[in-house]
Amino acid sequence: MNGCWFFRASWVTASLLLVASSSRLSAQPPAKVMNEQPASAEQVGAFIERVYKEKDALPPEGAKMLQAIAQGSQMRLGEGWFGPAQTRFDYAWLCRICKVDHGDNGITRAQFPGSDALFAVLDRDRDGAIVATDLDWSPSNPFVSQGYMLNRIFRKLDTKGDGLLTREEWIAVFNKAAQGKDALTAEEFAGALMTGVAGPFFPGDRPNTTQLIRARFAGEIGSMLEGPKVGQQAPLFRLKRARTEGSVDLASLIGDKPVVLVFGNFTCGPFRAFYPAVDRLYEKYRDRAHFLMVYVREAHPTDGWMMESNSKAGVEVAQPKSFDQRMSVANQFCTKLNPNIPLVVDELSDPVGHAYSGMPARLYVVDREGKVAFKSGRGPFGFSPPELEQALAMSLLETPAPAPAPAPAPAPVTAPVPANKQSSLQPLDEAETWARLPRTLERSEGQLPHWARILAKQLPRTTAALLRLDYVHRAESPLEPKLRAKLRLVIALANRCDYARDVAIADLLRSGGARTEVDAVLAGPEQWSGDDRLALLFARQHSLDAATLADEHFEQLRKRYGDKQVAAIVLLGAYGNFQDRLLLGLGVNAEGPDPPRPLRVTFTPDAFATLPVLPAHQVVPDLIVDGKDVVADDGDWESISFDELQARLQIQKGRRQRLPTPTWEEVANGLPAGFAAKPTRIVWNLVCMGYAPELALPWMTATRTMWVEAPQDRTLEESLFWVQTRAIECNYCMGHCEMFLELAGHSPQGIEARLRHLASNDWSAFPEREQRALAYARKLTKTPWDLTAGDYQSLEADYGPRDAMAIFFWLCRGLYMTRISDGFALQLERDNVFVDFAKPSPVKP
Repeated sequence: MNGCWFFRASWVTASLLLVASSSRLSAQPPAKVMNEQPASAEQVGAFIERVYKEKDALPPEGAKMLQAIAQGSQMRLGEGWFGPAQTRFDYAWLCRICKVDHGDNGITRAQFPGSDALFAVLDRDRDGAIVATDLDWSPSNPFVSQGYMLNRIFRKLDTKGDGLLTREEWIAVFNKAAQGKDALTAEEFAGALMTGVAGPFFPGDRPNTTQLIRARFAGEIGSMLEGPKVGQQAPLFRLKRARTEGSVDLASLIGDKPVVLVFGNFTCGPFRAFYPAVDRLYEKYRDRAHFLMVYVREAHPTDGWMMESNSKAGVEVAQPKSFDQRMSVANQFCTKLNPNIPLVVDELSDPVGHAYSGMPARLYVVDREGKVAFKSGRGPFGFSPPELEQALAMSLLETPAPAPAPAPAPAPVTAPVPANKQSSLQPLDEAETWARLPRTLERSEGQLPHWARILAKQLPRTTAALLRLDYVHRAESPLEPKLRAKLRLVIALANRCDYARDVAIADLLRSGGARTEVDAVLAGPEQWSGDDRLALLFARQHSLDAATLADEHFEQLRKRYGDKQVAAIVLLGAYGNFQDRLLLGLGVNAEGPDPPRPLRVTFTPDAFATLPVLPAHQVVPDLIVDGKDVVADDGDWESISFDELQARLQIQKGRRQRLPTPTWEEVANGLPAGFAAKPTRIVWNLVCMGYAPELALPWMTATRTMWVEAPQDRTLEESLFWVQTRAIECNYCMGHCEMFLELAGHSPQGIEARLRHLASNDWSAFPEREQRALAYARKLTKTPWDLTAGDYQSLEADYGPRDAMAIFFWLCRGLYMTRISDGFALQLERDNVFVDFAKPSPVKP
């Protein structure tokens, strides 16, 4: 006990001495505190070293870090507690698994018991054999040291701090270095990339000793605790989810698969840069391993070791003082990085972060027995997704594959929803659905999909129109069948919609695609190659962040496929994002082991509405003066002010479109008789009908039919749609919301007042049920995969079955409209183009 007391006392005393000597916070000279009389920080470091050397004891990581700071460390790789990963998956382990002797020849593919994909992960240099250096992640390995430098360059060029290097960012670097020239010399190229990168910190990021001491004891640059060792039981925890209700219990994940734990925070720049690679691992291995991210305390808050590089990337937050504040910052992280991995948030005192020594960032693999199999080094240096993937790949070698289940009997047409995966709305049976749908003239063999049997309860005519739309996209699109199935699969993966994923896979195989083509798409962007890669990357970004699509990317697609087919790609992306939200929001389950084929149905001509429809005039509601705000704030919602949004609308009016707008005369020639009562000036309609009428007209028929079948409150509709346009920053559709509010009878002042409230986190000016609908719109737009049955049930409780379904359809529709607008980068009209179809309501004074 006395020895332990001595070590602890010496540690604390040395820390106090260092603070005093480095920051001059004490008027008492450090020499008066101890007989050792250290006169400088360097001597304090030497003192700590001598304490442990004299006792013949290994210093704990916290003491090593304190010593390094005292001796002038600038947080470089290998200093202090920045050591290598710990793993039981070394080369000797792999040789035993592969039953080969140790030697220089390595492990060949024939000797490797796993798949080709796992072999490729371990054969890092791709020479056809796994050798010890392939598994070496020490700083002396050139692959590691060069990779670290490249990552630093990447962080410098990633000016948005979102882990993505856009074409515009890359071109900006070239233009700045070239100074108007068409080529760069080697010196100019090196200067463009290496300026500000050669040292340990970017300009403005270098800390002083005081900052490092405070950050160390605050746990911001790392925990004093060291976390579990390899082979020890992983500490169990239960934490609240971000972005949705409920909690995750680690114990519930342990058993059937390895578990990957990811620790990180918003203000750690290297974590933001490297995190997307972990997210790609999740997409690649999500069926074979559980993944969970734990959000921990900020590494570089504005009230701590603040970094200028964070400020340039728009990442400036103080260290949260409450759990709600931390949850809010975690939501900002979600908005910027759009993580796919399930995210939980540590408590304010970071019990889990300390238990795993997870600050500022760290990676773990926990085996099926709940023991630590891999523990990365402390972040930022130890946060290496490729090293994690190798550890996970080897953990999968020792994880037996589940025994194949017996082939299930063909599901009956009216198969009930499995009890363990209840839909938020139970489907009608097949016969009753057909009875509710409009009369048919002919139809192909096959079963109705579950989504149609749910929608038909409240919107049978709209459902009929959607059956036609689904058939067109899956069977009559101008896109080549295999390409459209691959694109639909990428969209489903981006939206995490398992139902649509399985249907797309079935369509790809039915169109002659090989299983290897399916696997290549499922493997993620790094495995995409060939002629389809450009289109698949477009479809993915179109779903995840359509507002940031590059004009150059679209132009390359245009050259590759031509105007008609590139328009079909945009319309398929819009339809996929609409349908995935419909499927996720209703909790639609698979019909059986074999997804239904596209169903060809011809309904009677009177089944649908074909002419443009606007709801009748309605009373314009007042804003509430002393209302109550009943929904949780969105952490990033106020990051763009209303005035900035208005400025963006003006910019959109001068936006150069990616495809020229056809004239009305050009469009009218391709329309069926009776589809348009008068010419239109709406750019959205002209582009869609002009380039891909076979896809655009069935969609317009579906939306027009819904407006006739279930007309809604116009002000509520446009308020909901405005929230969606703000959530994904679609300026074109945001401008249309203002036009429709004008048609509904709102004055310019009334429109501004309403939208200013919507642009804030205070929605108390709206009725409480409307606030809940607005929050539902935001969630369905941003994170549809987090929707629960309770979310829809709440909407239904507020509005009743019919109106709830109409509102839900309208919201899913919004994600079609915005994907068209952002996909084509449509130029916003300068006047209200909807007055051509209806007289505005009387304007309320």
